[in-house]
Amino acid sequence: MNKWIALVLAGLMLGVQAPALVIGNWESMPNSGDGWIDWGQGQVPIETLPAKYSASTIGATLGSQSLRVDQSGWAQALSIKLNAAQRAAFMSSSTFSIDMTVRANDGTISGGYTQIYMVYMNAQGAGWQSVSGATPLNFYWWPGSPQRTQTLSVDYSAYRAQVTPNPGWVEIILALNTGGGAPTDMYFDNAQLTGVPEPATLALLAAGALLSIRKRK
Repeated sequence: MNKWIALVLAGLMLGVQAPALVIGNWESMPNSGDGWIDWGQGQVPIETLPAKYSASTIGATLGSQSLRVDQSGWAQALSIKLNAAQRAAFMSSSTFSIDMTVRANDGTISGGYTQIYMVYMNAQGAGWQSVSGATPLNFYWWPGSPQRTQTLSVDYSAYRAQVTPNPGWVEIILALNTGGGAPTDMYFDNAQLTGVPEPATLALLAAGALLSIRKRK
């Protein structure tokens, strides 16, 4: 009996995840940037910087639009200060993910790189820390390089353990980087928080599983 209970509970832990909370799909650009800001330019809403942030269809992985970022070199740029509902989701999740795309080489680019150089988080109790390590996502350019999309997933569970319960602030900051002759444009979509079982859901499913086992006994 104990063996079957352990197997059922292990299966629930592996199979049940908190539903993903999308914190950036940029479908409302240019009117709204979904609460995202530019950290390095005075922490202002990205929709107020149309020369740097705009809507595109390139790399749209959720909905019909992606976010086009035009940036040369390194900067702590794309960032979000989570609202209360998003902070609650942050504390019940363990993974931050975002889709990044680079366009096809138009024949004018001989080389270079486009990067998410670092992902930082800043939250009450834990402070400012890198949660990704250096250069977690890198695209190289070459003659004829095609359009490419990758998903960056960052497990921040160790960082979350340091955060004050019910934190008053949580921020996610992406440092972006281009160089070596690469174009300055890059594209983002489908930023999400997800990753851990919901305790309430697990409790209900576990109770149901145990009841079923007892009935079969």
